[in-house]
Amino acid sequence: MKRKKHYIIYMYEKLVVGVVALLLIWNSNRAYGQSVISTSQEDSWLEDSLLTEDAVYEYTFTDFDKARRIMARLRSERLLPAFELDKVEGDLYFNTGHYYQALIYYRNALVNDSVRLVPERYMDQLHRMISCYDCLHNDEQKAYYVRLLLKEAEAEGNQPMQSVALFNMGKMIYYQGQKEDGYKMMLQAVSLMEQTDYKYKYDNLRYNYNTLLVFYNMDNRPQEALEISNRLERILTSQKEGVSEMQGLEAREEKSLCAHRAVIYNDLGQKEEARKQYERFLELREKYGRDDYLIWPYLFAIKKYDEIIRMNTEREKRMKLEGDTVNYHMTTIKQSLGKAYQMKGDYRRAAAYFKQLAVLRDSIKVREQQSAALELAAIYDSNQKDLQLHKQEAEIQRHWIFLIFLLSVSILLGFFLWWTVRYNRLESFKNRAMANTINDLLVYKEDLEQKRKENFALREELEALRQNQSIPEEVSEAESAKIAVPDEKENKLDRLLFDRLVRAITDRKLFLQANISREELINLVHIPKNKFASLFRQYAGTTFSVYMNNLRLMHAAELLKNQPNYTITAVAAECGMKESTFYRLFVNKFGMTPMDYRCKCNTDDKKEE
Repeated sequence: MKRKKHYIIYMYEKLVVGVVALLLIWNSNRAYGQSVISTSQEDSWLEDSLLTEDAVYEYTFTDFDKARRIMARLRSERLLPAFELDKVEGDLYFNTGHYYQALIYYRNALVNDSVRLVPERYMDQLHRMISCYDCLHNDEQKAYYVRLLLKEAEAEGNQPMQSVALFNMGKMIYYQGQKEDGYKMMLQAVSLMEQTDYKYKYDNLRYNYNTLLVFYNMDNRPQEALEISNRLERILTSQKEGVSEMQGLEAREEKSLCAHRAVIYNDLGQKEEARKQYERFLELREKYGRDDYLIWPYLFAIKKYDEIIRMNTEREKRMKLEGDTVNYHMTTIKQSLGKAYQMKGDYRRAAAYFKQLAVLRDSIKVREQQSAALELAAIYDSNQKDLQLHKQEAEIQRHWIFLIFLLSVSILLGFFLWWTVRYNRLESFKNRAMANTINDLLVYKEDLEQKRKENFALREELEALRQNQSIPEEVSEAESAKIAVPDEKENKLDRLLFDRLVRAITDRKLFLQANISREELINLVHIPKNKFASLFRQYAGTTFSVYMNNLRLMHAAELLKNQPNYTITAVAAECGMKESTFYRLFVNKFGMTPMDYRCKCNTDDKKEE
C-alpha cells in the first residue's frame, strides 16, 4: 500500500515538472518573438497603409530609400509569401539598375516550389530572368531562359509569354546582324501582346515600343519609328483600369518619347517640331535625370556638342558618386564625349576619351568573365542570410513541436494518473469487499465445522443404539416401507462414509500434506475404490482435488489474517502448495492476491485498534 502511495506521489511530481517546463518554453518563445519585433522598431514610423507590395513600386523611382525600408518591413514581418517577397525585392533593384542584386532575388523566387510548380508564376519569373540577363548583356544565359519560356508558353498556350519570348529572340537575331528577321519577329511579338488582356500588357508594350524606337532611329528609319511612337503615345495617354502606376514613371516615359520624336522629326526634316520635342524633353529632365542618351543623336545632328558634353559630364560624375563606373552606360558616355570633342576639333581630349573607352570595354569583358564568381559570392551571402533565417524558423518550429509534445505527454500523464487513482480506488473497494467475504467464509467455516462434528457424534450414538436394541414388532407401515427400501439404506451408508472421510481429512489436517493420495485415504477410512470419486461429486459437489485445494485455501486465508509475520512462501508451504500454484488458485477463488488480502486485514485491524 505504501508503494502505491509513493508511486502516485511520484506521478504528481512528474506532472508538476511538466507544467513548469511548459511555462518556461512558452516564456522563451514569447521573449524570442519580442526580440524579433524589436528589430523592426527602427521602421515603426512607417504607416501600416504603406506596408504593401504596391507601395514598394510606388516609391521605387521617387524615394528609393523609403521603398527599401518598406521592403525590409514586408520581409521582417512576413506580410507576403516568400516567393512574392523575392519577386518584389528583385523588381525594386531591377527597376533602379541594380541588376546583379536583382538577379539574386529573381533566382530565389524561380526555384521556390510555389513558383516552379505553378506555370503562370514560373513563366512570369522566367520573364524577369530574361530581362535581367538582357541588361547584363549575358546573351548565353538570356538565350537559355528564352528557350525555357518559349517551350513552357507553347505547352500552356500562354499568348503573352509567347510574345515575351519571341520579342527577346527577335532582339538577339537583330544584334546578330539579321535585322529584317529580327524586326519581323519583334513586330510579331508586339502584335501578339496587343491582342491579350495580360495584367502587365502595357508595361511590356512600353518596353517593346521603346526598344523598337531605339533600333529604328539607329537604322535611320524615321517613318517606322514615327508609327511606333504614335502607338506608344496612345498607351501612355490611355486610362488603364486596374493597372497600378509607379510614381515618376509617367514623366520618365514622356521624356523618352520626346527624345525619340526629336530624333524622328529631325530625320523627317520637321525641324520646328523636333525643337519643340527637345524643349519638352528639357522640362521633363528636371524631374527625371536618367536616359539622356536617347537625345544625343538629335544633339549631334544639330551640332550642339557642348550640350552633349555637359549632359555626359554630369552623368559621368553622378555614376562615379554611385561607385559603379564599369558598365555599358559608362561606355556610352565615354563614346559620346569622345565623339563630341572630335566633332569640336579637340582631338587631344577626344583621343583621351576613346582610350578610356577601350580600357573600359576591356574591363567590362573581364568583369563579365568574372560575373559568375560575383554572382556566386552574392548568392552565397544571400544564402547565408536565408540559412540564418531558416535556422531561426526551425528553432521556433522545434520549440513548438517540443511544446506540443510536452503538452501531449502531460495530458497523457494526467489521464494515466487519473486512471491509476480511479483503478486503485476500485481495487481498494473490491479488495475490501472480497476481504470481508473471505472473513465471513472463515467464520461460517468454523460454525459449519462445529455443527458437522456435533452431527457426526450424534449419528454415531444413534447407530450404536440401533445395533444394541431390537426393532419393535409394531411398526407403522410407512416406517416399514422406508426400512424395506434398499436404496435408502445405501444412501445412508454412503453419507456415513463421506462424513468419516471428511472427518479424517479435517481432524488430522490431511489436506495440508502436499503428497496425500487417494489410496492412503481409501485405506485409512476403508472406502471402496469405486465409491471414492462419486462420494465427492454427490456430497461435496466437486472433485477430490478441488475439495482439497479449497480446504488449503481457507486455511491459508486464516494464516494470512492471523499470522502477519508469515511470508507468502511460508503460507504456501504450510498449505502444501507451491507458491505459484497457491497464488494462482487464491486469485481465482477470491478475486484478489494473497498480499492484498493480508494488507486489507492489517488495515482493518489498525482501524479497530
